[in-house]
Amino acid sequence: MLKELSEKKQKVVVIGDVFVSCDTMADAVNQSSIQVEKLDKVFWGENTIESFSEKQVNIEKNGPDAEPYPEELDGLIEEADIIMMHFAPIPRKLIEKAKNLKCILTCRGGLEHICVQAASERNIPVVNVIRNAEPVADFVLGLIIALTRNIATSHAKLMRGEWTKSYPNYDYTTTLGNLKVGLAGLGNVGLEIAKRLRALDVKVLGFDEYVSEERLYKNGLGDVEMVSSLEELFQKADVVSIHLRLTEETRGMIDRHYFDMMRPDSYFINTSRGGLVKEKDLIEALREHRIAGAALDVFEKEPVTAGSGFADLDNIIITPHIAGDTVSAVPKSPYLLTREFDRMCKTDHTERVVNYDKISIS
Repeated sequence: MLKELSEKKQKVVVIGDVFVSCDTMADAVNQSSIQVEKLDKVFWGENTIESFSEKQVNIEKNGPDAEPYPEELDGLIEEADIIMMHFAPIPRKLIEKAKNLKCILTCRGGLEHICVQAASERNIPVVNVIRNAEPVADFVLGLIIALTRNIATSHAKLMRGEWTKSYPNYDYTTTLGNLKVGLAGLGNVGLEIAKRLRALDVKVLGFDEYVSEERLYKNGLGDVEMVSSLEELFQKADVVSIHLRLTEETRGMIDRHYFDMMRPDSYFINTSRGGLVKEKDLIEALREHRIAGAALDVFEKEPVTAGSGFADLDNIIITPHIAGDTVSAVPKSPYLLTREFDRMCKTDHTERVVNYDKISIS
């Protein structure tokens, strides 16, 4: 099915937004192996980052029906063979209008904006791209060092005129090489973090019910110690970093049950999805110094306000959902996506077909 898309003329619809332009998507398609008969450009949302962020949070929390899609898609979808978008919602009712749709391409890793189940029912492959695995991995490594060595905390104090060398975790400070870092989730981001940590000779613990030994060895990570449960990871690791998908089953799953398993000298990091964590339980653990500290780039509700409960804590680093942001990661993602598409057309590589096990693409 996928190979056919590179051999016959296709009608393509690209849906841009304030972060990823229609023109960039169109250029990526034209540079790919996709044979284009017709290409239509559609813009979704408004031209402000603030508006996009509001829609993003709503979709991530409530799915593809939470925000309206562009009206012109109602007509274009009927004849489209391929649609490509960044974050535009693709709900069930839109997919069901598609008579000829053969592939859905999205310029991101998350799938909250697409009704993947509806696509699978129509035997339509959904292809994503992990555009920010390396930026997030770099960011997490930075957070580990900044958190355990008080880099961010001491900077903030000094900017307020406070010269101090005493911090809540003073008795626990140690070198990076003495830490055991636990990664909950060894997908694309988790693997990149593990590679960086092992290169620095940091011991890595991992928990992932789906990752195979073969994939670990292929990535040079055969020495990662896999634990049997999430509970064991929280109990054993000095630093726990979360890299899990947000679903209805995982929403709020990281709660007091897990924080109570951590030692007073251990740290918690989340750059994945804010909805995974019960923030009130984490705030309580931090306020009572039952854990040494935490670093968060994602939150249950964004943007974070002064009344969120984080502002008065002395053992936390918070950043405004920027772990994956680099100059090129988002705007250039269509090129990464079409390269993955071309690779699938030439080989048996299907890792980026997210509903591969639900469809037939032979």
